[in-house]
Amino acid sequence: MRSDRSGAGVVALVGLLGTVLPGAVRGQDPDEIRRQLEESQGRLEQIRVERSQLQAQLAQLTGQVHDVSEEITNLEHQISASASAMAELDVQIAALLDQVTIMTRDVLLTRDRLTARKTVLRERLREIYKRGPLRTLQVLLSSRSFADLINRYRYLHDIAMFDRLLVNEVEDLENALETQRAQLAAESDHIRQARKDRADEVGELSRLERQRQRRLRTFTSRQNQAKSRLGQLSDEEERVRGLITALETRRRESERNLGASSTPSLRTADLGQLDWPVDGRILYGFGPQRDGNTTIFREGIGIAAPRGTPVKSIGAGTVVFAGPRTSGQTVIVDHGGGYYSVYARLQSLAVVDGQELRRGQVIGRVGGEGDSPHIDLQIYEPSAGGPRAVDPVRWLRDRR
Repeated sequence: MRSDRSGAGVVALVGLLGTVLPGAVRGQDPDEIRRQLEESQGRLEQIRVERSQLQAQLAQLTGQVHDVSEEITNLEHQISASASAMAELDVQIAALLDQVTIMTRDVLLTRDRLTARKTVLRERLREIYKRGPLRTLQVLLSSRSFADLINRYRYLHDIAMFDRLLVNEVEDLENALETQRAQLAAESDHIRQARKDRADEVGELSRLERQRQRRLRTFTSRQNQAKSRLGQLSDEEERVRGLITALETRRRESERNLGASSTPSLRTADLGQLDWPVDGRILYGFGPQRDGNTTIFREGIGIAAPRGTPVKSIGAGTVVFAGPRTSGQTVIVDHGGGYYSVYARLQSLAVVDGQELRRGQVIGRVGGEGDSPHIDLQIYEPSAGGPRAVDPVRWLRDRR
């Protein structure tokens, strides 16, 4: 009867083995989360490359003369890139948290399963200890027949196999638990790094926003200054035009009173033949000029030259005005026949009102404001409605 109970115990153990060894516990398949992470990391890398290019472009822009609006546009693009990077990091953090949740559940299930298997193993070890080392031999020798011996041997073999499988399963569960713990620690590190990256992005975004606000204030200030300056220039050119119109009216009345007309020193044959008043590059051209949202019509050209450079008259004539104006010291030369030349933004004068000039004579020296010393040259031709401003370049010698 004892041997029968042993056989029944073996059968019960084999049944228990079948119920406790269904395979490792599975969590949700993480492949989709991994795919989302890889895609997000790829997009994040592209965003960071784009932002690096924008930062290099901004550094290049900062070292050049340009409109502040270009820097503001660049900063807007960088802010957009940082916001996109933050969005991608949010996606990664959410995916990592989902993955950690799944792995935490798997760790808990594996730990519970390991605890259960260790409990079974301890019970088996206790039974083996109680029965002693001769228990197996006693079971075999107490057989009543050869068939009973074979059956008892088979049961003992099954018990040994169960014990071996139980030990292996405990080892496998311990290894799986250690692997899951390592993976969980790695994912936790990824989350911490992603959160740190996001904090860095928030800081970068705040820095860019502050920089944009500073540039916007600079832009607004410069825009207001430009509007004021252009308004002053427009008013000054209007006053110069009115002055020349008055001078021309007076000249014509004088000629009518004298009954004779003067011979102009400038003729159409001089087009493209006159010497430049100073050698230098053209800062701005004749005609409409736009600065921000403001547009004025320039009636002359700006010629850059070192401050103090002598300025020469483009032709013979009479000084009809020499004195200060809003745009600095100014000289107006009457070349006769309704032709006038105006030299503004001078630092100093070398002529006086009423003085007769010869072609190429020094009339003053280059002045100008700030870091761009230059003169403003205007030429007026006669017309039915009075002197009209024309592009001085058409009168000056080609320097190519």
